Amino acid sequence: MDQTIAHYNLLDRIGERSFGEVYRARDTRYGRTVALKLIAAGTLGARRDAFLDAARAAATLSHPNIAALFDVGEQDGDCYLAYEFATGGTLAREIAGRSMNPRRALGIAVQVADALADAHAQGLLHADLRPGTIIVTEKGNAKVLDCGMATWTRGGEVRARAAHHPDELGADTLPIVAYMSPEQALGGLVDARTDIFSLGVIIHEMLTGANPFAADSAADALVKITSVAVPPPSTINSDVPPDLDAIVLQALAKEIDKRHQGAALLAAELRCAAAVLETRSGTPPSDAVLNLDDEGGTGKWWALGLVGVALLGAAGWWLTR
Repeated sequence: MDQTIAHYNLLDRIGERSFGEVYRARDTRYGRTVALKLIAAGTLGARRDAFLDAARAAATLSHPNIAALFDVGEQDGDCYLAYEFATGGTLAREIAGRSMNPRRALGIAVQVADALADAHAQGLLHADLRPGTIIVTEKGNAKVLDCGMATWTRGGEVRARAAHHPDELGADTLPIVAYMSPEQALGGLVDARTDIFSLGVIIHEMLTGANPFAADSAADALVKITSVAVPPPSTINSDVPPDLDAIVLQALAKEIDKRHQGAALLAAELRCAAAVLETRSGTPPSDAVLNLDDEGGTGKWWALGLVGVALLGAAGWWLTR
């Protein structure tokens, strides 16, 4: 492929989105590979300025578990977004209908919750969180895609349509619809706790191997999301400690005010649960649980404190078992 957009050499086409195509490209200015999304002139219409504003806001995010948006630009009337090229496969591919080791599942959940907490702190929602928008890198780390840009993705479009015309959606939309929150399903207002619900669905699926809202149609999935109680993960997979049930079910509360009120709170609970699991297994907590890489080391001391709590909790568990 011999085509150049600004200072990006297109290498090969890797996908198509609602508003354009995605290419693997070479950034000749910085010598790195990027995922370049091209949006043709006229596609956005009167929404062009809103799109660029959203993209520039998303580009301010900087977190190890968020795929970075390096560049937002225009050429000959077309818009382009240059994203970090996250190598690996989607979390959907890793789950593939099988339950994951609970410690592994919690490690990923902690990273995603941390990413959400960072985005929410800057006033940005994901609003289309699902296994298909999370990459698991070759090193086993999570990278959340399209943070702050859901309105401009197919997933965002599907979620908007599902709230008003679910019967018009085909079976190919189920991998999107089944991760919607009740307020999205009802066409209501959304906030950071919408992302917490979607993450709760993902955690439940990682622990059990199945989405709790799986259905034959988008309409049926929405009925489950809004009205069917979710079974505790430990009742489906005996390898899941019952301690985790309360955390997952709170994230999946139908009423938004009954969920964790922030992704940072959910991350803290998940960290503590992960530390307890690793203490019981006799292995040291992983970097994902300790969060040792944050600037200034504040996460390190917070995480070590949680591990101390976890050790006490584990001791109590052993004494009462």
